[in-house]
Amino acid sequence: MSRLKLPLYGKILAWFALNLAVLALLFVFFLKAQFRLGLDWMLSGEPGDRISAIGENLTIEFSRLPEGEWPERLSDYDEKHGVTFGLFSSQGQQVFGKMITPPSEVMPRLIDRRPPGEQVTRRQPAPVSKRPADAPPKPRFMMRAGNPARYWAGVHLDLVPKGGDRLTLVMVSDSISGGGLFFDLWPWLGLIAAALVISALMWMPFVRGITGFISTLNHAAGRIAHGKFDERIGRSRSDELGELSISVNAMAAKLGDYVAQQQRITADVAHELCSPIARMQMALGVLEQRGTPEQSSYLKKLDNELQHMARLVEEVLAFSKAEKLPERESPCDFDLRELVDDVVAREAADVPIALDIEALSLHSLRSALDRALGNVLRNAVRYASDIGIEARLQGDAVVIQVNDHGPGVPEDALPRLFEPFYRPEAARGRNTGGSGLGLAITMRCVEACGGSVRAQNRQGGGLTVEIRLPRVLANGKQS
Repeated sequence: MSRLKLPLYGKILAWFALNLAVLALLFVFFLKAQFRLGLDWMLSGEPGDRISAIGENLTIEFSRLPEGEWPERLSDYDEKHGVTFGLFSSQGQQVFGKMITPPSEVMPRLIDRRPPGEQVTRRQPAPVSKRPADAPPKPRFMMRAGNPARYWAGVHLDLVPKGGDRLTLVMVSDSISGGGLFFDLWPWLGLIAAALVISALMWMPFVRGITGFISTLNHAAGRIAHGKFDERIGRSRSDELGELSISVNAMAAKLGDYVAQQQRITADVAHELCSPIARMQMALGVLEQRGTPEQSSYLKKLDNELQHMARLVEEVLAFSKAEKLPERESPCDFDLRELVDDVVAREAADVPIALDIEALSLHSLRSALDRALGNVLRNAVRYASDIGIEARLQGDAVVIQVNDHGPGVPEDALPRLFEPFYRPEAARGRNTGGSGLGLAITMRCVEACGGSVRAQNRQGGGLTVEIRLPRVLANGKQS
């Protein structure tokens, strides 16, 4: 079962969301702890102001109404605010409103313990507008009590019924919001949403910068892994990622110098070997003319060894030259079918090859493509049978496939098939295999044409080598 692939951008945002969730849980736990300790702390904010304002307004309004209308007016307050209102005497007895049974924890808070003062009658209200600005608010309370638990809030009023004492206004709700009187949830939701948006806007450039730079590093590392040692990371940073990019650039430069030096040494050694091999072949020819019949078999074996060495040196030289094909050859126009016919006539003149070639004209490196197809076809003729070549246009790319019905290649060997000197079967000798440079030269030639090459096993046995290249190559690069 494959693991879910989550990009780094998603991981950082997921971690950020988890962090916010943890903070939200801590906030909820804090509120619950506060609720257990009491809710009077909420009265110092807007809930307290709203409760005081309702108490003052009710005092003014009821002082102008007959007491017989107070119960009906309290019902209007119930419907308007979505909570249950009741008026209690200073001794904690309910005198107006729907019947409310306060729990024992609430009863002590209903008793008005203010010292006796000038009583305000119904005909002499104390309007809020006339109170001094620095006057303390009327005593208030808020708590959660009862079973099931309900939310209770109250404020002691200066409202005095006929023949009684000062009243306490009580508000009861099943929820903490209390119809918006106790706790208004929407401003908090808006604040949380704004905090999330601002946090995301602050985090996104930072996260995008990191993930974008890592993507650039990954792209550059991939090209370096495919032999593009001139690849450089142009973006600069002053953090650890910047130091990593400098290291990657230095590594690419070192690898490029090392590979170039290795190629030069290989080419120079192969070139220097040509002369002694040629002299040895000349000397062997003289020996064959002067040798005895008993020596002929030994001389023939020696000749085969020299010929094999000469072919190996030739392939090494071809491999070293293939790297500089774009510099040594200019693109030209040619017909693909004619090129394939030339390759078949040269490499498989006596082998039936099934051709399915669309009429296509290419602008590319003709000799490079000729060499690439020649090496692939030569391998197919050597190891397989029932060979076919197909070519067709797919979008802007030309796809050429060489198919056979041979033994195929082990699956674990397919990724290394185009490496220099790699041979998938260690037991193959020189009579059944070459030097291991043929397909490496093929890849160099195809890349010089701006394309790519890959191999895959066929269903039922056999191998398919697919060459994909642009139809038009401009200035030695894919257009």
